[in-house]
Amino acid sequence: MRFFRAVPRVLTAQAADAGGLADLYWRAWEGCERHLDPRLVDEMMARLEEVEAWLRGGFEIYRVREEGRILAAVRCAFPASACVVDRLAVDPASRGQGLGRLLLEHALSRARRAGCSRVWSQVSPKLAAAGALYRRLGFREVAEAPLHRWGEPIRLLELRL
Repeated sequence: MRFFRAVPRVLTAQAADAGGLADLYWRAWEGCERHLDPRLVDEMMARLEEVEAWLRGGFEIYRVREEGRILAAVRCAFPASACVVDRLAVDPASRGQGLGRLLLEHALSRARRAGCSRVWSQVSPKLAAAGALYRRLGFREVAEAPLHRWGEPIRLLELRL
């Protein structure tokens, strides 16, 4: 008999995870066009080929998996003494369990180990829960940019390490 739930492990995604990651991004963004511009939602629903390209080079992707299914993921890049964190996605059935926070904390730890002095991210003002998570972790808004290709304003966030 199990009385507690095991703490999820964050692991670096591998090439074999590409299909599961693409599926996660589809599940995480499906239906969001009701309150976000459909162009933004479409771009966030990463296709298999796109995820495979990320995994071939230039990005680190961290994921949480349970019983063979990827429940959450985040992507990181490390340009010039900084870390860019984006593509945070949590399966709708797993939201509210701390997986997004766990992944962001992992990404911040990785940025510190890499010697980064700053971490940047972006979030739509319409994604209140995501914005609140970034603020709780110490990010501050440095700008709001109208991204015409998405028809949405995007908040640019920064965390100094």
